[in-house]
Amino acid sequence: MAVDETYLAPETAARMAAAATAFRDCLDAEQRSVLSSEFELDGVRREWSYLPEPVRDGLPIGALSDPQRKLAHQLIVASVSMPGYAKVVSIIAMEHVRRALMLVAAPRIAHLFDPERYCFRLFGVPGGTEPWGWQVAGHHVVLNFTVADGRYVSPTPCMLGSVPAGVGTLAPLADDEERGYAFVNSLSGAQRAAAVIYHRPPPDFATRIIPRIGAVELPDHVFEPEPDYTIDDAERSILSYVRDGSKGVPGSALDKGQLDALVDLVAAFAGRVAPEIADAEMARVLAAGAERLAFAWAGSTDPGSRHYYRVQGPDLLIEHDNTQGGGNHIHSVWRNPSNDFGDDILAAHYRAEHPAR
Repeated sequence: MAVDETYLAPETAARMAAAATAFRDCLDAEQRSVLSSEFELDGVRREWSYLPEPVRDGLPIGALSDPQRKLAHQLIVASVSMPGYAKVVSIIAMEHVRRALMLVAAPRIAHLFDPERYCFRLFGVPGGTEPWGWQVAGHHVVLNFTVADGRYVSPTPCMLGSVPAGVGTLAPLADDEERGYAFVNSLSGAQRAAAVIYHRPPPDFATRIIPRIGAVELPDHVFEPEPDYTIDDAERSILSYVRDGSKGVPGSALDKGQLDALVDLVAAFAGRVAPEIADAEMARVLAAGAERLAFAWAGSTDPGSRHYYRVQGPDLLIEHDNTQGGGNHIHSVWRNPSNDFGDDILAAHYRAEHPAR
């Protein structure tokens, strides 16, 4: 079986390989040893966290010289769109604000919020036909890219967040918030009744921070940084993700204008990455049928309150929550349950190139 051609993004794959090679080659031996590891199907390549971890694997930005930083950023630029890059650097800049706030509220952990702590990891050797990938991860930014056969690209999991959700003119994910509110509030009474699956949102993503999405996933009872907001087992079930049973209002129940708006919402998430990859992702969504998308909401539909929305479809999952801080702390993720970390494209690659594997 060949690789699904809808994952094709050869120009972007080539740019990423060139940028990753330039970044790796500008490092000294010790830095390269921290940055690089073997490409494996599982293991460390599937580790990802958007929490302010005390210790994080990879090469931190703070360990780079100015010329090295420029090449690290060129790798990001080669992989994402300009709007996506603006979001990434704005979120990283928001760490200055978060640290200032934490110096007052929780000075013991204020040091964890630092733009210098975002870490790069490289898996395998960029270029050629063998699989390789790279990741940048830190508080509220996790980008994962996997490349197979030098032409096929997986861009998920792709997670961005922001706390505060906005300060002054800095609001990196305001457009995602606004699209969600605009969509749910455009629905008729019957449509909204189907879309709003519960009056309280989950504490965080229903799928949590897991390396591979299963058939059913339940949100955690609590998001540890805000222990006062909890849900019980019955609520976890209501808010659960079911891969073969989308919750909310289906695309087939929407009129053309509403369905176009839902597709635009999905396109905005795909638009975080390089246009060639985004186009491939959207072509697959549309080929599967926009009417097979489903939109679910939990929490208040009044702006400024705790809320959560989900868009689910074949090989697609978007989760956006603004639950913590009373609705002032955004987590937003785009995943492909079939191809996170390149599962689909790697399976096809190994069937074709390494049949005994």
